Amino acid sequence: MSKTKKILSVVLAVVMAFSVFSICAFADTPTATWSIEVTATDGSALPATIPTGTQVKVTVKLQTNFYVGTVGLPVYFSDAFSYVDGSAVQTAIYGTGATRFGFNGDYTADTGYKAVYAVYVPNSGAGATSPMYSTATTVLTFVLEAVSEAAAEVKLDDTKQKATDNIGGPFYCGSRDSSDVSTEEAMVGQTFTVPAATEVVIADAAAEPVLTGINGGYVDDTNEYVYGIPVGDDAADYFEVENGSFTVSASVTGGTLTVYDSNNAVYATYTVIIFGDVDGSGDITVLDEAIVYGATNGVSITDPASFFAADVDGSGDITVLDEAIVYGGTTGVAVTVNPYAA
Repeated sequence: MSKTKKILSVVLAVVMAFSVFSICAFADTPTATWSIEVTATDGSALPATIPTGTQVKVTVKLQTNFYVGTVGLPVYFSDAFSYVDGSAVQTAIYGTGATRFGFNGDYTADTGYKAVYAVYVPNSGAGATSPMYSTATTVLTFVLEAVSEAAAEVKLDDTKQKATDNIGGPFYCGSRDSSDVSTEEAMVGQTFTVPAATEVVIADAAAEPVLTGINGGYVDDTNEYVYGIPVGDDAADYFEVENGSFTVSASVTGGTLTVYDSNNAVYATYTVIIFGDVDGSGDITVLDEAIVYGATNGVSITDPASFFAADVDGSGDITVLDEAIVYGGTTGVAVTVNPYAA
């Protein structure tokens, strides 16, 4: 038996002691309202479908109208998820240093489900006090990873609540009539309200998108450039993607072509190059010719995309030949769309 499971066993024994031997009843009905949220690990909302390999954060909250006694909290999840070891964070319900914790990330659950099981017991000798959560308060967070394709669920299960006719139920929240942890608890604790299961659609990991040039378009994966686009044309007409999609911000030197996978996640970004369009205007003008002329006389072109666009003969340097070609472009002489084409 692992150290974690030994600790959990000890804490569970304490839970059973509280639940079996405490018999106090209250005039009002103690109720506990649970809620559960499944989000991206940064807390943002999940998309409609997530790919396998995605990690999600599960947050469980509690709201009560009585003071919280000992808690047993199993959270169930479809076996299309797996628990990420070490990710659980349990709230010190009865105070820092005064809360005894138990946790099992590999709890036996129903067919098709796994579960994590968190336990909270007050340590009265350490000055523990029981809270009353009048608003929904986080008591547990942990991380799951999507491991197989499914319409998967994450849920609390009110049929697992400890009750007089289900004394072995693992889902338990004791109830005290004051913050004093030495007061007795009701035998089966508070009555629960739990939300419906949260469903997360898991898809196979997206196939790798493949960007290719058409109509003379060229994909330069080494420099992460795309070119082969005549001045004034729409760059989108010169490329296509398998297993995804793409957008073009602008058909000018310095524009971006962004590739997305089938789950609409960014896969790659390329810089658009229009040879001769050194200033990124989308046309070849006297300003472009002036920039290239300056480069031949010691004035550096520091932007890599602009330098690449100015090297219209593909020599790897800016020379008087490039200046002559760009000058020709300003007078209507066609500038090659790809100096590297055979």
